[in-house]
Amino acid sequence: MLWPNGLPLTFGLLLIIGLAACGDAGGEEAQLQVRGRILEVVERNITDVKSLRIVDAEGREFAFVAGGFVGFTPAHLKQHQLFGLTVQVTYERRGDQLVAVAVTD
Repeated sequence: MLWPNGLPLTFGLLLIIGLAACGDAGGEEAQLQVRGRILEVVERNITDVKSLRIVDAEGREFAFVAGGFVGFTPAHLKQHQLFGLTVQVTYERRGDQLVAVAVTD
């Protein structure tokens, strides 16, 4: 036998622990999603959203800040608001803020 008893199992466990430790070490927040109608869009400029408020089907309001382009221009999102069309917002919780990272139809 080339391996002393238990060495393959020990090696396997160490490999699993090592891979898990290389995972989310940066403390990155989990991404969440919500679908709803747009109540307000505030643009930073012609392409970037500064903030966004939506209401979901249960009547809960969500207020997001955005770091820039979220997939749609502010003008496109305002069309959704005007026509009462829903959007799906992918966001992260950062402290006490909800940060929109993507918006889709």
